[in-house]
Amino acid sequence: MERKKKILAVSLAALALAGGGAWLFLAKKYGGLGGAVASALAETASRRAGRELRIKSVSFSPLGGLTLLGVEVSERPSFRNGVFFSAEKARLAMPLMALLRGSVVFSAAEFDGAFFKIRESGGEWNFKDLLALLPDTVKGLHLTWNARRLVFRGARVQADLDTAGLSLDMTDTGAVVKHYSSFGGNFNVEASGRAGTAWGGRLFTGAYEAKVDLNFTPLGLDSTSGRLKMTGLELGDMRLARLGGRWDFFRIGRGAERNYSLEAEADDFFAPGYRSPFRDAVDKGLRSVFSAMGSAPPAIDDIKADRFSARASLKGGRLRVEDLRLEAGFAGLRAAFAAGAGGGTDLEIETEAAGKK
Repeated sequence: MERKKKILAVSLAALALAGGGAWLFLAKKYGGLGGAVASALAETASRRAGRELRIKSVSFSPLGGLTLLGVEVSERPSFRNGVFFSAEKARLAMPLMALLRGSVVFSAAEFDGAFFKIRESGGEWNFKDLLALLPDTVKGLHLTWNARRLVFRGARVQADLDTAGLSLDMTDTGAVVKHYSSFGGNFNVEASGRAGTAWGGRLFTGAYEAKVDLNFTPLGLDSTSGRLKMTGLELGDMRLARLGGRWDFFRIGRGAERNYSLEAEADDFFAPGYRSPFRDAVDKGLRSVFSAMGSAPPAIDDIKADRFSARASLKGGRLRVEDLRLEAGFAGLRAAFAAGAGGGTDLEIETEAAGKK
């Protein structure tokens, strides 16, 4: 027993010495000169991306990798044109064995307090030049991606899209991207936060949560599944308490082999009764539906809907919309629709207003 303890103690001591020696070697080569590392990174950014880079401090450990504080990347070509990206803290994890072999590979990256300023004008994006930093390969990025984990905490994204006439502000953003395969692109993405934009001259705001699985083959995206939930949505005077959905898309881009399913639901919608393009569209839709049934549409003031839900699928080239339901204060609606391969076009509608069907 004593012999085993001695062997274990000697082994631990040897491991500690080896680890300490490796740390000293790597600290001297990579992290012992934090200012030199920051200067080297800034020089690389300037040479390859044509931008300026600022880093307040850099530290390194074999287990924790690089830790950078106060990171800023300029717009092209310098900070005179503004800041494109910044982060209060960034941590880049690098496998120890890869470093010992002289190879720099980032297995994970985490960013706290990140900020992105995205601009688009005439189809040109302000990050287009940064794509030159991606690996030069004929394979897709989904196959050459080597980071197992990418994390953003407390991020903010401001986007000005001139072509679409849209400005977007995303705050309190948290996102995690996980990569599960070294031979193919299998990704899991989770994101949450708040978003706001001006739409039709009115302010749109809301919170969101999303979880998405993406599965790639060498030919491209093969399948995806996920769910989305948005809450507290407001567009001017209109409000929607909750909007949710889930999907499963398999054999994407394979024609008749495609197998898609989608579910959507919404709760507690309100829109004031004064005249507006939305109110006009609702009135027109009600007149069309009730006219087809040979009756007059109900009179409504404020527009209120307790619940909306629908299920849709595309399989074997045939599209089906099943169990579409609307429960509103002025009317109820149930509908089903099918069209495409394997049969003709089927449509079924059932409405109810003021107790009449």
